[in-house]
Amino acid sequence: MSDNAIPTIARVECRSEGRADERPVAVVIGSQRLEIVDVLDQAMITTAEAGESVRHRYWVELDDGSRCELIRVMPDGKWLVKAERPSGTETGTETG
Repeated sequence: MSDNAIPTIARVECRSEGRADERPVAVVIGSQRLEIVDVLDQAMITTAEAGESVRHRYWVELDDGSRCELIRVMPDGKWLVKAERPSGTETGTETG
């Protein structure tokens, strides 16, 4: 396994304060928990097709300086994590 390899297991931890929607606060990749220190961009992605899922996308910076894209597919709440590799390429991991 190369130094660029990213584990295939990822989990997104969320927090909801008051009546606000849940927001991601950390990403757990393998056994490493990385806190989100900044949300660089966020968007809600929808289509004109009835019955299609809505996606909430967050581009975040983690406490180790890396960045990743988090996409939450609604209504089932499944997360897709795209972690940026040091070389600038990306890898995607779906979480449950």
